Amino acid sequence: MTVDGRTLALSHLDKVYYPRTGTLKGDVLRYYAAVHAALLPHLRDRPVSFLRCPDGVEAQSFVAKNPPPGTPDWVRTVDVPSNTGELRQVVLEDGAALLSVANLGCLELHVPQWHAAAPALADRLVLDLDPGEGADVLTCRTVALLLRDRLAADGLTAWVKTSGSKGLHLLVPIEPTPSARVSAYAKALAATLEAEHPELAVHTMAKARRHGRVLVDWSQNNAKKTTAAPYTLRARPRPTVSTPLSWAELERAGDERELTFTLTEVPDRLAADGDLFAPLLDPERARPLPAAPPAPTALPTPTGPKAPTSRAAPTSRAAPTSRAAPTSRAAPAAHGRVRGPRPVLEPPVEVMRPAAVTAVPPADGLGGGGVQYELKLDGFRCVAFARGDRPPFLQSRTGRDLSPEFPPIAAAVARLPEGLVLDAELVAWRGGRFAFGELLRTRRARAAAPEVALGLIAFDLLALPGRDLRRLPLTDRRRLLLAALADVPPPVQPVLATTDRAEALEWMAQLADTGVEGLVCKAAASPYRPRGAGHAWVKYRRSDTLDAIVRAVTGPANRPHALVLQLEDGRVFLTTPRLTPVQAREVAELAGPLLGPPATDPDHGPVHPLNGPLRAELTLTGRPPTATFVRLRGD
Repeated sequence: MTVDGRTLALSHLDKVYYPRTGTLKGDVLRYYAAVHAALLPHLRDRPVSFLRCPDGVEAQSFVAKNPPPGTPDWVRTVDVPSNTGELRQVVLEDGAALLSVANLGCLELHVPQWHAAAPALADRLVLDLDPGEGADVLTCRTVALLLRDRLAADGLTAWVKTSGSKGLHLLVPIEPTPSARVSAYAKALAATLEAEHPELAVHTMAKARRHGRVLVDWSQNNAKKTTAAPYTLRARPRPTVSTPLSWAELERAGDERELTFTLTEVPDRLAADGDLFAPLLDPERARPLPAAPPAPTALPTPTGPKAPTSRAAPTSRAAPTSRAAPTSRAAPAAHGRVRGPRPVLEPPVEVMRPAAVTAVPPADGLGGGGVQYELKLDGFRCVAFARGDRPPFLQSRTGRDLSPEFPPIAAAVARLPEGLVLDAELVAWRGGRFAFGELLRTRRARAAAPEVALGLIAFDLLALPGRDLRRLPLTDRRRLLLAALADVPPPVQPVLATTDRAEALEWMAQLADTGVEGLVCKAAASPYRPRGAGHAWVKYRRSDTLDAIVRAVTGPANRPHALVLQLEDGRVFLTTPRLTPVQAREVAELAGPLLGPPATDPDHGPVHPLNGPLRAELTLTGRPPTATFVRLRGD
């Protein structure tokens, strides 16, 4: 056939290249002929590396940097620096050259971020989002949206495409910049994202850390690395294509199949929408690369061994940050009050309550299907309802509204989209630790002390505007939770979570000094079903404290001597030894409004029964067991 004025001899057109779909070599050549007008501008003056599959994707394949044997002598080649001196590589300038190498089995096309005329001087930045086991392209989408906004804060605009494999590629046009500096910027960006979203992203290659997360591969900005070109076929079981997307298309995708395109679909997309990556080729779009973001601060996250000692609150996902709005990265426009569909959930809702266990279950220990491990934080259980023009509702464990007692948290929830419902823990942070006592003091004062930061750490998403999510499996709710809170500033944050048991145990040990209590372990496939939750959700505390209900107090109402406590299994104990003066004052203050008239208990003598719910923690020791009061919960 004649292409661009050159006569090509194309052979073995009926050879099967993709056995699972019956796709022939002739189909591959026809595809490259159909898309070459959009593809070639993205290859212009860039040396091409090939993945050759001369006998199809299920036979032997190999990387070829030098011109493949049989390359016509009229195909342009250039000298490229390499470790061994000069390397000769192909540059594809027209459709004839493209089809001639495709005829030689060059299925995949990969190019560096620089032009042959200026090696190692990059004119674009690339971030390859590669999902680990347990993650998918929709998880990559969450990461891509976070990166897009961070790049925008630095004055950079990102375009997105599918990798044609499992993930996504972000490309950013920049003014020519040494590749080493681009790599440093991309690495710092990826490391910062991991520090702030360790449950979602990693920036190192270790596969053990990538389960359920997305690798933000910054290394492809290295001058020696290449990336799959836009519109290249991939050597996958199906003839998938690395396909440019619009951000709107990416955001509305409800299934990963909506983000997978094959050689039969891409020509029609081009005919309908044109080349969505064409703006990347406009020199006016290039922007100067800013300085690399600062390295993440060593705060109380699994990446730092010690908690901070200053009054500043942590910026990690393990704990609340300060109440002041962030000065960078946040997108303020996203946090105005948003009207949407009518809420599908109204308070109160019944919540899932994890059962106590004495050991952290293995990854297959809750019925199979994997386990999600979350940090167990020391605070008030709080279901937060964003209700648009109506005041928000912060449902306590007992069903009452905590909003009047915690105005900063109520104000933060009020800024969320109407209909959003979070299951969360309301926490206080002071002096580098979670400070449960500060929650009690804040409740009474209706305001936190200046050195105290409040946070709402969300561990589940029950509803989105117009959509009840409780029937979805936990993995889907987690993905939607991260997406919903991706641009939400503190004090609302998602809890730190992982599907790696060893990693969870390491976190628990590293964060012991911050007051992290233990782990909540949840079946990854579990819906939000309060009845029978103990089979799907369990909690492990590093100590042997147990929850109990205060049934009565002994001694004077204004200075109680001891508590009568009932465990979940029905056992009733009189706490010993006698309450300390500090404990007695706390019990009198919190229990006083709930005390009924004096009565005589057959087992405990004169008591003041409680007419309302009040929770406490106690420890059991010895045989027979003796109960010792630890503290009142107050929530």
